[in-house]
Amino acid sequence: MKIFKKSHIALVSAVTIGGLTQGLQAMPMFSTQTGADCSTCHTQQMPRLNKFGRKFAASGMTISQKILDDNASFTSGMDINPSMLIKSKYNKTYDKPNGKGIIDTEDGSTNEGEFSAIRMATIYVGGRVSENIGAILKFGHRKEEGESIEGKAVYAHALDDTAYIGAVFYSTSGLGPFAGMEFYNTGLYKPLRMFDMKIYNNSTQKEKIGAEAATGLQVYYDKDGLFDENDHFFITAGMYVPAQDGLYYDMGDNLLPFARIAYEYMYNDFNFIFGGFIIKGGDIVASTAPLSIKRETYGIDLQIEGTIMEREVTLAATKVFKNDVIYTGINSGLDNISEDVFDEGFSVQAAVSVTEAFIAKASYMNYNDKNEYLKYDSKDRPKYETDKINAKDLDYAIGVGLDYGFTLYVPMKLTVEYAWMKPTRDDISNYQDFMVTLTLPF
Repeated sequence: MKIFKKSHIALVSAVTIGGLTQGLQAMPMFSTQTGADCSTCHTQQMPRLNKFGRKFAASGMTISQKILDDNASFTSGMDINPSMLIKSKYNKTYDKPNGKGIIDTEDGSTNEGEFSAIRMATIYVGGRVSENIGAILKFGHRKEEGESIEGKAVYAHALDDTAYIGAVFYSTSGLGPFAGMEFYNTGLYKPLRMFDMKIYNNSTQKEKIGAEAATGLQVYYDKDGLFDENDHFFITAGMYVPAQDGLYYDMGDNLLPFARIAYEYMYNDFNFIFGGFIIKGGDIVASTAPLSIKRETYGIDLQIEGTIMEREVTLAATKVFKNDVIYTGINSGLDNISEDVFDEGFSVQAAVSVTEAFIAKASYMNYNDKNEYLKYDSKDRPKYETDKINAKDLDYAIGVGLDYGFTLYVPMKLTVEYAWMKPTRDDISNYQDFMVTLTLPF
């Protein structure tokens, strides 16, 4: 007798029906696995997730139309597929300052314009491993960071037709501590954001909360209908090390706890999502001790998704109340390894589907860099200032953008974005940023 999980059958059925709509496909590996166009799991343009996409992620990527079609038992069966993603980029800034607050004129500065035919190339292999296990492995190349290997393995158990509990082990070179299981489009997880020009549009990305290297383990609980049929609840907690190896850190001594909670409620044509996040832990050590990190970060976020006049709209906002990252020990204070961070910020982004192919976007962000940029002597006392100033402070950054999804041999996404920045310091000139990216998934 074949055993099928009702929750899997219901979700696959909904995805298949929804997949009849047109839209730019995201990772073809998951389109192959679910048997539906990826626009069913992605809102507006890839890779941002909608409600179906979030449930697929919570399932541990174990939903498989192939297994249903083969009339196989959900207690067995593997569905692993490959994909590839290539991104090209052109970036030109106007009067952007360096860390000293003066206009950057060095060779290679984005003030001169920068074009990368292949800014990023990633090969993905992943999907369903077994009834309760999903995994994904990524082999990547980025122009700035070079080559990387990262991935995650998810154990997901369906409590009933409405709820999952699970655990995730992950390691990432640049997607941040929430890379294991995070599926809201507020930027807490680097890929799930509205703008490619992330540092002028999204406070969690500007403050590198949802970015940088991380290796961790997290558990989660995902539930539809917590209080009534219109709501949804998600909570996760875990520990991570801000690295993929022990090159600079003793990984056993630098475990940082983190947590995330989110509550959704559907009202009429809108889904309201309220959330919060925290990272807190670590120690202060002597200057002769191995490098150590102490971090205290917390904030709240909001996401609203729905339709107005038959146009899909999305709004995402984040307030970071505190983001203090202190490095002590050997190699602390080095720019390329461990420069202290003290900042806070707020951002809001909105997107509207002008047509199925064109998505218009706008954003607002302010940012407060509270770092005094002090160096310390051998007894950990402030000794002298660096030649850096608070050049990153922004009264505001205003951004606009347009996503265009089309197919030319393969599905593509063309993104054009522009931002205007007003620094807080009067001695730093206003500056601007222009960016064009082309994304090709295979």
